[in-house]
Amino acid sequence: MVLSFFLQGGLAAQDISSSDIGDHTAVYLVTFGPGPQVWERFGHNAVWIRDTVTGRGPAYDYGRFNFEQQGFLWRFARGQMAYWMGRADGGALIDAYVRLGRSVTLQELRFDAGQRASLNQALELNFAQDSGTYRYDYYRDNCSTRIRDQIDSAIGGALRDYLESTPSSMTLRDHTRRSLENNLAIYFGAMFLLGPAADRPITALEESFLPALLQQHIRGVRVPDSVGGSVPLVRREIQVAESDGYSVPLQVPKAPNRVLGGLGLGIGATLLALGLLARRSGVARWGFLACVALWQVFVAVGALLILWLWGLSDHVAAYRNLNVLHFSVAALVLLGLTPGMLRGGVKRLRAGTLFARFAFSASAIGVILAILPIITQQFGDVSALMFPAHAAVLVGVESLSRSVSSSPS
Repeated sequence: MVLSFFLQGGLAAQDISSSDIGDHTAVYLVTFGPGPQVWERFGHNAVWIRDTVTGRGPAYDYGRFNFEQQGFLWRFARGQMAYWMGRADGGALIDAYVRLGRSVTLQELRFDAGQRASLNQALELNFAQDSGTYRYDYYRDNCSTRIRDQIDSAIGGALRDYLESTPSSMTLRDHTRRSLENNLAIYFGAMFLLGPAADRPITALEESFLPALLQQHIRGVRVPDSVGGSVPLVRREIQVAESDGYSVPLQVPKAPNRVLGGLGLGIGATLLALGLLARRSGVARWGFLACVALWQVFVAVGALLILWLWGLSDHVAAYRNLNVLHFSVAALVLLGLTPGMLRGGVKRLRAGTLFARFAFSASAIGVILAILPIITQQFGDVSALMFPAHAAVLVGVESLSRSVSSSPS
């Protein structure tokens, strides 16, 4: 429910005129809670410069994009997404999010007249430059980090100083896990594509890529007062709307990893059973090798994605990704050998065994590295899904190869 405080003086106003900056204006950090879509799970935020007399004033945000933008998918694949600013009447923007069932929190910031004018000018100048278009990065340069930096610049660096000196108990991967736990496919996709950069220790500055954490950390920032002391930057906080419909857990969930582990055991058990039966049944052989082919398609696509993001894109968080041990390019060779193995070709089965051993060995190294505390990258969840299937493929192909080799000519 929208508070009556904001209903007075233009909550639903449609004009986008800029307020005169003076004693009758206030600056709010507006934080919008998560939504149902994947790109909404991380939340959103804006800065609202509000005229306290009329209730009107512009709200600026940095999270605008369009799937229909020319070349969007190609830019996305290369890690060169172009995002831009939005500028709308603050009351109307808040009302729109409330109607969508999103939570909305406002933090009035203790800005003096000069700081308000400086912030307003910086935002207007940025917006005038091609609508503030910028190169988007999920962790390093997004809607929240841009708002953070604009506020920090206006108050002379106090926000950055505080955030840099405050350690985080989580990593970028942990926060990603929390945010995507409701969608297992997207969760797994993020986990297998993120490299070790997502697992290093971070500070509150880096984790403020999440609007909710910027909202949390800014409460601890203090600024000088008029008598030589200091006061909190946040003058007051107002919960405009609250919703648990799309909430994100505060801690890293364990359920997705358990599901991935169970799924890995299930896939492995199925492949193993078919592989052992393939020695005695032509139908089982076709079923086993068909499943092997499907598995190799999955592994090969994953391998190509990892190599692309690592070597040919600007997705820094995906560099040096050790999941390449589980998603081996050997899958491409195994896929090519499958038709010959279906026909019972001895040479193809022996070659298939060789490359299945290679894929299994690489995956086994991945499991060892995931267990031992010698690297920074966390990929135990991916290992739990991938390793059982690689092991089952090797056992099945070896069993089939031995049975064909021992058959009378």
